[in-house]
Amino acid sequence: MVNATLNLVDHLLSAAARCQEQGRLREALGLLTRLAGFRRLPADAAEQTQARLAELQLKRRKYKRARRHLAAALQHAPDAARYHYWMATALVHDRDGDLERAADHYRRSLELDPTQLKCQYEYGLLQVRLGRTEEGLERLRKAVEQAPGDADAVAKLAKGLRLAGRSDEAAAALRAALFRNPRAPRFRKLWNEYQFHQLRQRQDLERVRRAAARPGDDGPVILPFVRPDRPHAPTGAPHADEPPTVIPPPRRPGRADQRHVR
Repeated sequence: MVNATLNLVDHLLSAAARCQEQGRLREALGLLTRLAGFRRLPADAAEQTQARLAELQLKRRKYKRARRHLAAALQHAPDAARYHYWMATALVHDRDGDLERAADHYRRSLELDPTQLKCQYEYGLLQVRLGRTEEGLERLRKAVEQAPGDADAVAKLAKGLRLAGRSDEAAAALRAALFRNPRAPRFRKLWNEYQFHQLRQRQDLERVRRAAARPGDDGPVILPFVRPDRPHAPTGAPHADEPPTVIPPPRRPGRADQRHVR
């Protein structure tokens, strides 16, 4: 009986993995949900089940569900760098997520595996958002040094510099990356997007400056409605607010009138 159960567990895990690799996410989700409903699973199978469920929910942008599965997976493997990174990602993208907790999971993930490039620059950008600007920018620069040909790392560095109010440094970082990768369209796109962003920002500032420079223009003035005084109408004349007197048309003479006329 035990062997039959283990064989079924292995079969379901293998089938779910194949479905996930082939992009059949709904089927994979169904198989893994069935597995998670088993009362007793071997520790290794339970960990894999929860981890795969978390990965699927992250792809579906169901971040709260992903966090529940990740909490279960971390109980089985508290030193798995990948699970800490996924938990941080779920917390960052969840509207109700705790960004300080996300920072803790990023930091723990990098302690366990310092070679994670994506974790490095995501953590750096979060540090800038949390007000730890210098530490975050240092981490972002380190990510670019680690992989100067990675466009995402450069994009995160530029974004962090813009958030820190250092647009000139962001432009310099993008120009340097474009110089290092002159034939890569992704870097050209990053540079064009930056220029467009700066142009829009200048146009907005110019509109605000012009609006503030208009003399005496404090916005539209709405005057209260006051009924103007009217001269007194002569006696017997209708007032302007009164309906005009309607004079009935002349009546056609009836038979009695016709006899009278004769």
